Amino acid sequence: MRFLVRLRATKVPREHLLETARTVARTLGLDPRNPKWTSYGALELDVFSPTTADFDLFVVALSPLAEFEFTKDLGAPPRHRSDDDLFGEARSLFNAERYWECHEVLEGVWRQRQGEDKRLLQGVILVCAAFVHHQKQEEEVALGVLRRSLPLLDTPRGEVAGIRLSSFRRHVQDAIGSGKLVDFRV
Repeated sequence: MRFLVRLRATKVPREHLLETARTVARTLGLDPRNPKWTSYGALELDVFSPTTADFDLFVVALSPLAEFEFTKDLGAPPRHRSDDDLFGEARSLFNAERYWECHEVLEGVWRQRQGEDKRLLQGVILVCAAFVHHQKQEEEVALGVLRRSLPLLDTPRGEVAGIRLSSFRRHVQDAIGSGKLVDFRV
């Protein structure tokens, strides 16, 4: 089973949060992977667990040391929703710095699209992927992915998925120009 968690240090120094989470997880037979950091210091982890009960024990064991912002069972089947609902969720996830999840939501829609819609969504998905690399402190990779996204976002259209493209492109261009990714909202 695979779970996604985001937590903030409360009783351990932030610089020890990842090490503490890994130690607790491994002690319980879980496999924590893909650490990502938000701009405000929260840690996001994929946690592979044999059972839900084992994962729940991890949450209980770590709760005295860290505050969980969310936990999500990535194996739970998605429910059917309209594109508008999915786009709204994607924007909320992006604005909450949950870039990997935003990428996943948009990818489901992208698979069904053709033409310019598909190209524009691919550009947005690549921006999400760039910010995942940024959260992993892989800045050169992140900038490379951003560079790949920019031509896909070149359009006279005003928006895609409820995202104002002119502003979105400007943030991407600024990051490429400065060599530094800065979280922004859509």
